[in-house]
Amino acid sequence: MSPVPAKAAAAEQVGRLLLLIPYLQAHPGARLADVAREFGLPPDQVRRDLSVAFLCGLPGGLPGDLIDVDLDLVDDEGVIYLTNAAVLARPVTLTPDEAMGLIVALQAVREVAAGSLHPVIDSLLAKLAAVGPGALETPALSVAAGAPATRDRLLRAISQAERVELVYDGLARGKTSRPLVDPVRLFVADGVAYLSGWSVTRQGWRTYRLDRIADVRATGEVAAAHGPEPAHTWLDTLAQAPPVRLIVHPGAQWITEYYPVAGQVRLPNGDLDVTLPVADPAWLRWLLLRLGPGVAVVGAPAVTADAAHAAQAALAAYAYAGLE
Repeated sequence: MSPVPAKAAAAEQVGRLLLLIPYLQAHPGARLADVAREFGLPPDQVRRDLSVAFLCGLPGGLPGDLIDVDLDLVDDEGVIYLTNAAVLARPVTLTPDEAMGLIVALQAVREVAAGSLHPVIDSLLAKLAAVGPGALETPALSVAAGAPATRDRLLRAISQAERVELVYDGLARGKTSRPLVDPVRLFVADGVAYLSGWSVTRQGWRTYRLDRIADVRATGEVAAAHGPEPAHTWLDTLAQAPPVRLIVHPGAQWITEYYPVAGQVRLPNGDLDVTLPVADPAWLRWLLLRLGPGVAVVGAPAVTADAAHAAQAALAAYAYAGLE
């Protein structure tokens, strides 16, 4: 393992001291082992931080200006007494930007948390919003997280290790499926909430959008252990997926708000030149059939031919059924 750069190590130590010194001011005579446990640090790390603390203080550097730590008492009896640190008597506070980041993160957590946790999260949000009165505008976070009842059933199944049957409206194949799933966790990515779990039906790890889960049925069966989740999810696959360029006419430009795009350029005639990462050719075929004349594929004749073949097959099926 490569050593931590000295500059980074010093910055981390300053951060620890800004929290450690107010704590020791409020807990005179605290034991070294207890302080280390409270901060999640090895005792020898706390001891090294204390050896730096007594060199800190107000400008001037005279004995009355510096923080006083009885290091002999720390070494002999494991007890910490720290004085002359009134300038750091209060813990550091969050800046408005830091508070804003926490608010957004908590709002995302709230979207996939059990209803019983909402009062706790709401209380934390209210406290964070009060940081720097007038300086913070509470952001509104929109997450496609499905129905609250769906989330609660999934969270209950995860906590009880219970297998479930989903009613899933999958857009990639254009049909509703009923996979048996051993649910593992809910998470939010790019404004969308997902369920990660082991698909018993397909015998592999799968990710499901919560807003496409129409229903969740408890099976009464115990969810099996399938080992750790794979390091790469379909979201990682999407980031590495081959791009397809589309010229999208105004009536179909809603896709840039609904699907992740790698880039888009507004053309003089109002069309959009969109670069779309495509991990599943079946999904792209479905999208092209849905958009019809509202989109044109650029530089990928095989993709165009595949969509045209699927459209002809669909028309033939309609004709066979007498639905022309």
